[in-house]
Amino acid sequence: MEIISSLENPQIKKLKSLAEKKFRKFYGEYVVEGEKCVREAIFSGATITKLFVSESKQGEYEDIIKNCSEKTVVLTDKLFGKIADTVNPQGILAEIEMRHSEDFTPKSKPFLVLDRISDPGNLGTIIRTAVATGFSDIVLIDTVEPYNPKTVRASSSGIFFVNFYPLDTTSLIKKCKDEGIEILVADMAGKNVFKINKPTENYCLVICNEANGASKEILEGADKIISLPMLPEMESLNAGVCASVLMYEFSKENF
Repeated sequence: MEIISSLENPQIKKLKSLAEKKFRKFYGEYVVEGEKCVREAIFSGATITKLFVSESKQGEYEDIIKNCSEKTVVLTDKLFGKIADTVNPQGILAEIEMRHSEDFTPKSKPFLVLDRISDPGNLGTIIRTAVATGFSDIVLIDTVEPYNPKTVRASSSGIFFVNFYPLDTTSLIKKCKDEGIEILVADMAGKNVFKINKPTENYCLVICNEANGASKEILEGADKIISLPMLPEMESLNAGVCASVLMYEFSKENF
């Protein structure tokens, strides 16, 4: 098997280009790094288009290489160190095919709506908790791209187990009203979530922009506006923390 050592190799140039959103969109692919993420990608059934392994790690990842034999590229350790995005690279990364977004149809199963979430780390945290609590369908309204490298890392492999549906606010509200889906919006001015009657199905949970909160349109379309109570010393919570607490509160009967 050829061992690549040059940054000028076409396969390496393509790999590095996937750090940018425009190229991820062009190729329909994104990058995951590290043994855990690559193994989870295989376990989830994600389509690996190319596997990159450092020369000294071939024996350690022999089983993964066999699984992706025709798609495997071996790099010198020096080159792998240059293209890796982590401080302590594990000698393995992969290009993964993005899932194609289908038209969104609200279901009785609860789903998550992210309205203008702008921080990639927050989005990754939310995805991670969504998988843990069973919110596998996520509607994205003007939200940061989920295949951003920071989001992928923060999701801790959660990216493989959720479905994303880009949508606008007007379409979401109409679809929910037509299907009898209750819209619950998290907002600081809402009712204490621990004191309301919570639905167990036919609802969506909306988490809004970290800095600006809920938009006027989403608030007007809400069936319930809810909030997390807090002591006066703290004004607000990080969107990732807020979403995580709410998802666990709404799904606690499942555990």
